[in-house]
Amino acid sequence: MLHVAAYGSVGAKRYRSHEIAIIDENSSYLGVERRLLMENAGASVARVVMNEIPDISSSTVLVVAGPGNNGGDAFVAARHLSGRAAKVHVVLLAHPTQIRTEEAAANWRALEKMKVGVETHTALDPASLAALQSLFQEADIIIDGIFGTGIRGEIREPFRSAIEFINSSNARIFSIDVPSGVDPNNGEYSLAVKPHVTVTLHGPKPFMYVLGGEAGRVYVEGIGAPPEAEVIAGPGDLAYVKSLTRRVRGAVVRGVGELAEGAADALSIFGVEPETEGAGGEFVVRVEDVSAGGVAEASAGRRILVRPVERPSIEEAVKLSRSAGIPVYLVGCDDAISDGVCAKSNWLEPPTDSGYVAGVMTALSATFASWEAEPIYALGAACYSARHALKNGGSSNRAAYLERLRMLISEK
Repeated sequence: MLHVAAYGSVGAKRYRSHEIAIIDENSSYLGVERRLLMENAGASVARVVMNEIPDISSSTVLVVAGPGNNGGDAFVAARHLSGRAAKVHVVLLAHPTQIRTEEAAANWRALEKMKVGVETHTALDPASLAALQSLFQEADIIIDGIFGTGIRGEIREPFRSAIEFINSSNARIFSIDVPSGVDPNNGEYSLAVKPHVTVTLHGPKPFMYVLGGEAGRVYVEGIGAPPEAEVIAGPGDLAYVKSLTRRVRGAVVRGVGELAEGAADALSIFGVEPETEGAGGEFVVRVEDVSAGGVAEASAGRRILVRPVERPSIEEAVKLSRSAGIPVYLVGCDDAISDGVCAKSNWLEPPTDSGYVAGVMTALSATFASWEAEPIYALGAACYSARHALKNGGSSNRAAYLERLRMLISEK
């Protein structure tokens, strides 16, 4: 039995942007789709608004939304508040065709069909936004859904003007997840919404401990992501690692037999023909990346310990990682991964069926770690990808298995 509460992090950590993205993707893998998470997020925001202002029947609500999933959360909040407020206006700071995800687009389309309680608007540039400035001036409540945890770089128009309009209004301001303009990972900003209330989603974020009162009253609201989404080694781990992809400069495989063969073949996926050292002693995979000179080794006593175990357990992996002071990957039936603090496993994919696959996992672990991926996610990505590729044929046909693995790792 996997005791998720013991090794999950809900309520115990500060979630960075890439960790939220991993959780979202792994939730979908577990059957809790992104659209459901968005519905829960928007409903939570609406509940907080009504908790802060119990009677909004005479209030005008303005929802200001960007084209990402933060905007999608805002669309849902608008729908939940319609019929309770006197009027709900929604301003999309993009053309509807620029909405980035289908779940957000579906919620926008729903708002467009609501001709009684909701009025939708679009603003593509400062001029079209200025034509809507009276909405900001007349609003009693403004919901900021411009940017979420994915903000990067300088704030461009019309987002910059929208933030300025929000801050100059007399409305009570609610920000979704993070005040727009603030880097959620460190609290830094050059221009940001100044909310009275921030509704941060799933769990605490680092910005909360930097901004203090600048984020207003902060609510931390769950969105229904299963706690297993943090524990399972899944496609979210792989997507994170792939976002860091670098060229491999060189690799060394030391050892003989299936383990060494699997490692060498896995490295060929990255265009590398490793040096081989077939002498006796421990099995070692050493990978060096091109851009940063990052080096990772997977072997006993080095940066990553990868060890075949007949029936690995999370408890055993955590204990071993803490005692060794390095990340540990116990390869077996369900696999068990730990960096001494967090732990991962996978109970949905086919189990490792040979020493050859264990060698593949070792090479992937070293490669992903050499890209400077955080070890817990590097090993999670290796676990998921090597085992997912076992579907539809196992590893008995090595060429077919490697091709499935290659496609999984290379697909966008």
